[in-house]
Amino acid sequence: EFEDVPEVMNEKCRQLAALIRTSRKTVAYTGAGISAAVIGQAARSGQNTVGWKGDTRTVKPTFTHVALGFLGKEGLIHDWIQQNHDGLPQKAGFPQEKINEIHGSWYDPSNPVVKYSGTLHERAFPWMQEAAETADLVLVLGTSLGG
Repeated sequence: EFEDVPEVMNEKCRQLAALIRTSRKTVAYTGAGISAAVIGQAARSGQNTVGWKGDTRTVKPTFTHVALGFLGKEGLIHDWIQQNHDGLPQKAGFPQEKINEIHGSWYDPSNPVVKYSGTLHERAFPWMQEAAETADLVLVLGTSLGG
């Protein structure tokens, strides 16, 4: 892993904040990388031999979830496309109506979790496509998924 020195990190944060403030539509794409520290990962592969960690219903959002939740409540992130189905964005306060849980949700009976060989729910792809076409700033965190 690479870690910036504090001065470089601070400058990058200032630049990102300026981009977010001037964006007309910011979309966040996230995956297991922002949840794995508290939830674990569904796929048991490589170094992950455990899978899910404990009771996934009791975990608290990570700092990343909290930061994105704050930005969503402030109207600075307009859509959150997420591969996870852990409910952590909602626990962090991100508005439910702005979250496209493309692989389903443990907590939304109208959006069942999709198996690896399954297909996305019918509203996931058009929403993702619209978000990609209209975003002027995209944040990709903890995933290789991007618009």
